[in-house]
Amino acid sequence: MIGETGLKPINLGKTRTLKDIEAAIRKICDSQGERFLIQADMLSARHGAMHDAARLQLIVTLARQQLQSDYLDFNPQADAQALLHNLANCSPGIAALRLSKGIRLGEQTFNRREVFQESVERMQAMDAGRYEDVVNGRVVDLICVAGSKVQHLRPLFSAEGKVKPASEMTTEMRRLIDFVNKQSGRASVPDSLLESLGLLCSELVSNTQEHATSDHLGHPYFAHVEGVMVGWKRLEDEIFAEDFDGSEDLRRYWERESSTTDNNKTSLRALHISFFDSGPGFASRFSGRAVQEMSLQEERDYLLKCLQPRQSSKTLDAAGIGLPAILNELRKVGGLIRIRSGRLCIYNQFEENDQHRHPDDFRDWDTTDLAPVAGAVVTIMIPLRGM
Repeated sequence: MIGETGLKPINLGKTRTLKDIEAAIRKICDSQGERFLIQADMLSARHGAMHDAARLQLIVTLARQQLQSDYLDFNPQADAQALLHNLANCSPGIAALRLSKGIRLGEQTFNRREVFQESVERMQAMDAGRYEDVVNGRVVDLICVAGSKVQHLRPLFSAEGKVKPASEMTTEMRRLIDFVNKQSGRASVPDSLLESLGLLCSELVSNTQEHATSDHLGHPYFAHVEGVMVGWKRLEDEIFAEDFDGSEDLRRYWERESSTTDNNKTSLRALHISFFDSGPGFASRFSGRAVQEMSLQEERDYLLKCLQPRQSSKTLDAAGIGLPAILNELRKVGGLIRIRSGRLCIYNQFEENDQHRHPDDFRDWDTTDLAPVAGAVVTIMIPLRGM
C-alpha cells in the first residue's frame, strides 16, 4: 500500500496558478507509487471556477493513481477541524474525499465517511438550489457524488434522475448566473449566450453519465464525480498573467481584455463556467485506449474529433451541437474556451464581434509537455468589461 511505505511524502507545493497546478500534476505522474503531501489550503482556496476546477482535476488524478485504496496526506501541522470543514465545503475537497479512503495528518487519519458528515448540509443546499448557502469565494459549485443520497442534483437532473433537457438547463443556468452577478454587481449575459450554455451543459452532463462513470475499457469506476462551477473572478496581473503566457496569441488576449483600476492594479475580470468530470478523458473514451497507448498526435486527432458536431463512438455526442453554439456566442462577446484532458490543454479565443477567428481554430495552451490528467475540464470565460 502506498500509504504504508513509511517514506516521506513528496510536497506538491503551492497550487495557486494553472502553472503551479500543472507542475504538481507532473510530480504526481513522474513519481508513481510515492506519497504526496497536500498543502492544507490547496483544496479550500478560492481562485475562481477555472482554477478551482483545475485543482479538482489535480486531486482526481492523484486519487485515480492511488486507486482509492489509500489516504491523502495533508500537512500534519494543519488544524484538523478547520481542514475537515474546508474539505467538506468545496468541490475539490469533496472530490478528494470521495475518490480516496480519507485523509491523513501525520499519524492521525479520518475516513471519508466521518468527514462527509460535514458535507451533508452543503449537498442538501446544492440539491435544493439554495445557492446562497452554496456560494463561496464568488463561486457556486455543484458536484454530483456517486453513491450519495443526492447524487443527481435537482438543478441538473429531473426527479427521475435524467439530465435536464436544454430548455430546462437554460433556466437553471440563468438562475446560477443571475445569482453570481447579483453577488458581484456584474452585468447579465445575453439570452442567446445563456441558451447556448444551457445546451452545452445538458450535453456535457449527459455525456458524463454515459462516458465518465467507467474507464476507457468500460470497467465501472469505484467512485466518480461530475458537475459545474459558475463564478466571477478578478485575475490579478501580478499573479495570474503567467497563466496566459504560453503563446503570443494568449498573451494578446490577456493584454486586450485586462484593465487597470483606479488603484493602478491590472486584472482580467471575467465570468467563468467550468464543467468537470472524473472519467477517462475525451480521447480515451472516444477511442477506447489509454492516452499512454497512443501518440500525442493520435490523442490530438481523437480530441479534435470529439469537438466536431455529432462525433462519437457511443450513442451520445461528445460535443453535439452545444459546443458549436457556444463558440458562436463567444465570437460575439470576445470569450475564451479552455479544455484540459489527457496530455493536452487546448483553447480558442475571440475578439468581441470577431469576424476572423475560426471556431475550430483550437491551439495548445502551452508549449510544454503536459502530464496526463484524469477526467476532463471544459471552461468558458466571458470577459466583464468596463466594470
